[in-house]
Amino acid sequence: MKSYASFCPVAKTAEIFAERWTPLLLREMCMGVRRFSELQQGLPQISRALLAQRLREMEEAGIIEKTPSREYRLTAAGEAFRPIIDMMAAWGQAHGRGRIALQDTDPAQLMWGLRRHLNMRSLPEQRLVVQFEFSGVPKAFRHARYWWMVLRQTEIDVCQKNPGYDVDVTIAADLQALTEVWLGHRGLAAAQVAGEIMMSGSRQHLAIVREALGLRDQPWQKKFDFSERSDPFGPPLPSDIMR
Repeated sequence: MKSYASFCPVAKTAEIFAERWTPLLLREMCMGVRRFSELQQGLPQISRALLAQRLREMEEAGIIEKTPSREYRLTAAGEAFRPIIDMMAAWGQAHGRGRIALQDTDPAQLMWGLRRHLNMRSLPEQRLVVQFEFSGVPKAFRHARYWWMVLRQTEIDVCQKNPGYDVDVTIAADLQALTEVWLGHRGLAAAQVAGEIMMSGSRQHLAIVREALGLRDQPWQKKFDFSERSDPFGPPLPSDIMR
């Protein structure tokens, strides 16, 4: 790790926490992610080599430990970073609006976020299928324009291949617009008026999907929960999401 050659406590904290990818790895572990492959799923843009390097550095710094079952867990020192992760999320929501550029968008990351933070309590017992058709996708992700989300109270499936079920709701959206609406930075109503997001389906199904995904008509201060949960991922992601 890089040293600031200073005994200042802020400098000592920054030597560990301010390394690229480290705060995001801590975010994943705060949510209960344990395995190397799962960390890669949560951060698909980090290379395997760099991920392994960061984990070694975090272990050497004493903020994570590797168990005999080859899982990574936060130590007491690592757990102490949890409120900092929460504060970073709150700061980004309050002061990071308008800072999302096209190159910051990624269909897989958005679908991952939608699934992770989905309001399960709003789902019906019967299966509900949502098809996503993205426009305005960065060139590197043109292969990932179409997605399907199969919603149930007990599990959520996300895939890039048609699961073969009848579609209940279709969302045709500019990728950046939907990302900003999901974050609460923009309102769904304005994006729909601008023709950036179009949703089709029955009134009942549309209401359920909007509530489940947290898509509101007006901008709002959305709070993200990065606390640990028994199943931070839901069902496994299909292999074609992992890059």
